[in-house]
Amino acid sequence: MEAHLLATVTILAGLSLASPTERPACSSFFWDVCHPGAHLRLAQDEKASRSAAQKKIDSQLLYALKQKRGETEGVPTEPIRLELDQKGRVLVDITANVTPQVGSLVRKLGGSIISSDERMHTMRARLALEKLEALAALKDVRFIAPAAMPVFNRISPN
Repeated sequence: MEAHLLATVTILAGLSLASPTERPACSSFFWDVCHPGAHLRLAQDEKASRSAAQKKIDSQLLYALKQKRGETEGVPTEPIRLELDQKGRVLVDITANVTPQVGSLVRKLGGSIISSDERMHTMRARLALEKLEALAALKDVRFIAPAAMPVFNRISPN
């Protein structure tokens, strides 16, 4: 571990001291050093390129969908952790004008409605990642996010 750290520090020091013409070719390992801010620019470009429907979908759901499709531009490489049911559907919270059309489209897209509250403009449903954009395209839908789940604190017995 110490040898790896020392080697990394030595290489990074060499990169910062070298003139631009003397710097070694960037490998994927040193990509961040050679292209500072590039990841941020890629993420900003990815967000700017989203369709109107995609802007209504939480980034974690959208990144999971893009990873599933094999899209990589501006998408994190670490896996997005979502719990899927046996049919491959994710539990989502939908902020929308809860209308019969919204409920009908959820079911038509192969989803199931867990609960809905017209007064609170909320619906909880299970839906495949690939179907989220079609649902988000409805004008009554404002936002789709992973379902908010409770967090419990454990108290250890003495």
